[in-house]
Amino acid sequence: MQEVKANLSKGKDNLSKGAVYLKDAGVAAAKGTREAAGPKVYVMLTKVGLKKARARRWPWVAGAIGAGIAVGGAAAYLWYRQRTQSIGESLLADELLDDAEEGPQITDEAINQELIERVSR
Repeated sequence: MQEVKANLSKGKDNLSKGAVYLKDAGVAAAKGTREAAGPKVYVMLTKVGLKKARARRWPWVAGAIGAGIAVGGAAAYLWYRQRTQSIGESLLADELLDDAEEGPQITDEAINQELIERVSR
């Protein structure tokens, strides 16, 4: 009787191990099939119209880089323009002061008025 129970126990163990092995084999086969057939199925579904084609991302990246370059260029231009304008104003002021030293008829008030008029333009 004990021998029959031992054989039944071994049989149950073998059956449960076999079921686990079959389940693992089924999972591996399903995973392999999905990896192998997935792209082909996706292409067919796209052709039929059941799925939309994936959008390409590189145009967005190129557009973002282009926009960044444009904004940077505009900022650099504005900085350059402001810098050269201030340099031009200081050169103009120096020129007016030099002219004032040469001609005694120009007073400080005339220089101030000339500077104010030129800067306000």
